[in-house]
Amino acid sequence: MTAAVAPEERDEERPAPARRPLRRVAGPPAATTETVWFARLAHRTVGRPTEHSVVVVNSDRFPPGTPVDLSGHDPHGRRPAGWLVDVRYRAADGQVLRIDVSDAVATPAPPLWFAEICHATSVVPTVSLIAFAGTAHPEGALVGPPDVARRGLRMGDRVGEIRWWTRSGIVESVTVEPVFRRQGIGRVLVAAAEGLRLVRGWAPLTTDGRLTDAGAEWLDGAPAYWRPRLLR
Repeated sequence: MTAAVAPEERDEERPAPARRPLRRVAGPPAATTETVWFARLAHRTVGRPTEHSVVVVNSDRFPPGTPVDLSGHDPHGRRPAGWLVDVRYRAADGQVLRIDVSDAVATPAPPLWFAEICHATSVVPTVSLIAFAGTAHPEGALVGPPDVARRGLRMGDRVGEIRWWTRSGIVESVTVEPVFRRQGIGRVLVAAAEGLRLVRGWAPLTTDGRLTDAGAEWLDGAPAYWRPRLLR
């Protein structure tokens, strides 16, 4: 797994997208436990189809990896203490509406939204979750490639990407554009991908043990609740 790659080349005649001034961002609070469990929430909606959430939670309230249906306990859909990522979807068809990542994971300077790409030409089923900065879509939105193009953007305009194999959960790469590094975008992508794979029913994220120097450095800085799972 690699932690960063060089940005893709852009056409000379097409100016690069404007970069927002970046601020220095403090690191996330230290995790209180290595335990991660999963909550299912229900949300009241008026005039819209019913919506649910799958939430990754870092706390000792339940044993590691336990799926807990909280929809009957809290009709308001409040997130449990220690939540890391909340993937909201329509109950009827499973369409993901948005991915919210807690400030406890990281607080990047620009607002981020995401695009999901399934790589049909890959030998094994592979998917990418790509982060974009700015307001072309609402913060946390998950869209497809056509929705990116409709806003006049290309996949090369991304600020970061995580790519993994859906059957095994092996992370192939985590990339962040140089100007956006050291803001925790890699942590945001891993957290968002873990929440998305839960909704999709894919394998937990992991590695095959073959790490570049950059990948090993990235994992060394990963929160305590991820390291045991990604270093199997």
